[in-house]
Amino acid sequence: MQMDSTRRRFLVGGATVSAVALAGCTGGSDDDTEDEDENGGEEPENYEVWALDQGQDNIHVYEPADEDEFDEAESIDLNELEGVPDEGVVPHMIDFSSDYEYAAIACTAGARTLVFRTEDKELVGNIETGPRTHMASFSPGDEYIHVDVIGDPDEEYGWIIRLEADFEDYEFEEVDRLDFSENEAIDEAGVWPARPICHQFAADGRSLHTLGPAHGDGGVVIIDHDDFEVDRAYTQEEAPINCGTMPHYADEKFYLTGGRPTDPDGEEGIGEYYVYDTAEDEFIVEGEDSGGIDAHGFWFTPDGEELWLLNRETNDGLILDPDDDSVIEEINEYGPATGDEPETSDAPDIMWSSPDGEYMFVTLRGPAPLSGGAHAATGVNPGFAVMDIETRERVDVVEPDPIENYDDEDIEAARDEEDDAPRIPDFHGIGVRPVDEFDSEIPNSPAYDN
Repeated sequence: MQMDSTRRRFLVGGATVSAVALAGCTGGSDDDTEDEDENGGEEPENYEVWALDQGQDNIHVYEPADEDEFDEAESIDLNELEGVPDEGVVPHMIDFSSDYEYAAIACTAGARTLVFRTEDKELVGNIETGPRTHMASFSPGDEYIHVDVIGDPDEEYGWIIRLEADFEDYEFEEVDRLDFSENEAIDEAGVWPARPICHQFAADGRSLHTLGPAHGDGGVVIIDHDDFEVDRAYTQEEAPINCGTMPHYADEKFYLTGGRPTDPDGEEGIGEYYVYDTAEDEFIVEGEDSGGIDAHGFWFTPDGEELWLLNRETNDGLILDPDDDSVIEEINEYGPATGDEPETSDAPDIMWSSPDGEYMFVTLRGPAPLSGGAHAATGVNPGFAVMDIETRERVDVVEPDPIENYDDEDIEAARDEEDDAPRIPDFHGIGVRPVDEFDSEIPNSPAYDN
């Protein structure tokens, strides 16, 4: 079923992959009355925050409650779902269809992509996409789901899978695959190794994919989706970029980040951002200082006036002006723990704004991280921070399973991967699903219809 990519505008005024279709039933409501609060007034506009705990294989769904507070509406234990492994799934990143009716979740250790129907949180697709499946996102129009697969740790090349998405019969079939180990354009560009990490779609319909996961293995590959082929490729020397991807919502610009953790015994880490002109196919900002170490995720505010960026190791970040890419302001801290060592500092990772423009939600990693360099990704308070966009201040930290529930021995056992170690919370991916309609200048997530 082809969906119109402009539906997001409701916010503005080698081997065949195996797929399991799991359709659930949705019940209707008998209550046709308008939603009202206890005082008889209209309910505030609602949205959901989907936070992925990759340490415990859980998805926690929160809704706004009182001012600066959020209540858990639902918790999904992936290990209890039919056809999903009973441990080690590691839900890593999330993306929504253009109408927010479906969510695609890439699972690294689980080597699969899961598709949920968001209204009733029903699993409708369970697709084996390969080892270290890192990111899955919907194409503009929702006809396909594209999946970045890093591949086996001992392999030097990964691949990108194109899944045709049938939301009528809940079938997700691999219809194409770009294997970087057998790609002439990759070879001619001299890109080695070549493992896709993250991507988004640019204004011209191409997708930009960062390479990694290590900074030393970074680079950029651009895919032309008319023929699903590599259009351009940049080596690590040309573009040492290994993480974030974000298209500009109106201009032919594309933002990317590169980050490297500090070596405890040697060189200091790196935090940089880049801006790529997709019309001219050239970098117009290269290696700009991100204000900290291990630059990672970023997100636009719904008014389109700010682009927030974070540094994972140093728990800080910048706010950029999307008009001229200059720095508006610095963020001193996302998480409350601000020590000098990994064990005493929070590690923010991914963020997403609320559709009303009030908050920026930022995941905070746990003390036994399952991905990323230990020096940068080790955190203190696993959950997600709630940042007030106007004041730049943190107003809450939501911890579905507080770390106080675990003692030092539990955490050490998890770090050492002992057989009987408890699973420690470790939040990485996050997404925000508008439930009601919101009046904002730009859609709440890419791909942007610009």
